[in-house]
Amino acid sequence: MKHSIKIFAVALLLSFSLTLSAFAGTWMEDSNGWRWQEKDQLSPVSSWEWIDSNGDGMSECYYFDENGYLLTNTTTPDGYTVNENGAWVADGMVRLRAANPSAAASAKKEGRELYYQAIKKSSELQGLDISGDIHMSLSYTDMEVPISMKLRLQYHDINTPNMEFLSETAMQMMGSKDAHQSFYKDGTYYSNGGTHKKYKMKIGHEDMTKNLTLGGLTGQFFAFIDNVQIAAGDSGSKTIVYSSSGDGMEPYLSNINNEIWPLLNELDFKINRISGKAVLTPEGYFSKEDITIDTTMEDDGETAGFTMNIRLDYNNPGQAVTINFPSTDGYEVVVY
Repeated sequence: MKHSIKIFAVALLLSFSLTLSAFAGTWMEDSNGWRWQEKDQLSPVSSWEWIDSNGDGMSECYYFDENGYLLTNTTTPDGYTVNENGAWVADGMVRLRAANPSAAASAKKEGRELYYQAIKKSSELQGLDISGDIHMSLSYTDMEVPISMKLRLQYHDINTPNMEFLSETAMQMMGSKDAHQSFYKDGTYYSNGGTHKKYKMKIGHEDMTKNLTLGGLTGQFFAFIDNVQIAAGDSGSKTIVYSSSGDGMEPYLSNINNEIWPLLNELDFKINRISGKAVLTPEGYFSKEDITIDTTMEDDGETAGFTMNIRLDYNNPGQAVTINFPSTDGYEVVVY
């Protein structure tokens, strides 16, 4: 019994200290505007401040000018947007950060569960129609190489006799262009890499499924989701914003590279940071995903920076997928 009382007392003290820290400051208004007064300290000057002024465990981010007054409904000197209350707004939502470990752990748990259920529900769909825009930038000394890629993936009835899919990619880099198209219908796989690179083969749906990595860009970083913010939309949709330091993510990035540009896996790389946003439909399916990956790469003793921005749109998730196939003329027959 003494043990239980001691644990309860410690928990009570911790709870009390967190409450005190949450309300350690106060908003003060005068003829020039609003200032934030925390204990005996003056209001922040020409800087951002995370403040949990209502004690709900989540802090908003505010910018104070050179005189210590809150900026509202404007663009800050460093180019960010604040709303009528002075809170930082990005992508149409007020950005929040957990003000204490308990709030951080709770948001992380809820965010991971929502994300996991979205992966599960989306993977159980009979078909998906996904569009992707990927922008990459390779920087080395004073040189920067931009790379862009567009993706389109449609499929339905995977691993059934009615299975069909269409996959299209188009990449641009330093003035050069490369495109590839592949599709499967009526028990035949077609691959089109351009003139003199068109072939087709008969292959059963079971063997075809074994060779597919459809949808391989989504859900890669579920286990690493951290620093989570969850926002609810008016229609019942939910947005999950997250970030992570990137420690231990390299194998997952290798999977993505295999989908986008396998050549990247020939280099030694380390993920410095990842940030992302996932928008879920009211039914819990993925609707949109934005993922930014900041990486350092090494080759022959040289170091380069590499940034990848991935945007995925899930078109009408949960609805039947109808595929408009290209012509099947001009393909050379090969044997599987």
